[in-house]
Amino acid sequence: MTRLASVLLGALAAAMLQPAGAACEYPGEISIPGGASATEAQMQAANQAVRQYMAAVESYLACLDEEEKALGASVTDEQKKVHIQRHNAAVDALNAVAARYNEQVQAFKKKKAQ
Repeated sequence: MTRLASVLLGALAAAMLQPAGAACEYPGEISIPGGASATEAQMQAANQAVRQYMAAVESYLACLDEEEKALGASVTDEQKKVHIQRHNAAVDALNAVAARYNEQVQAFKKKKAQ
């Protein structure tokens, strides 16, 4: 299984662990064009999408922290575990998107240099 598939499965599992009616909304997946065939406009749009995704993940992480704080002293070990899993899955997914985008930027630059 590729690293990206592992990260996405982890993110999906973490999202499924959210309690019903949870206030924190996990950001949706974004599309990144293949740099070897993308136009400059497509790469600029992808850059904007990645920036928006990063901001959405940061908001999601802040929401998770607020959710846990709201539980106060009544937070259980299981709730802490779920919080850590959701947090780590979001960070892993963010890193995977950044890596995928950077790979496509490099491919785009290589194509442009030819």
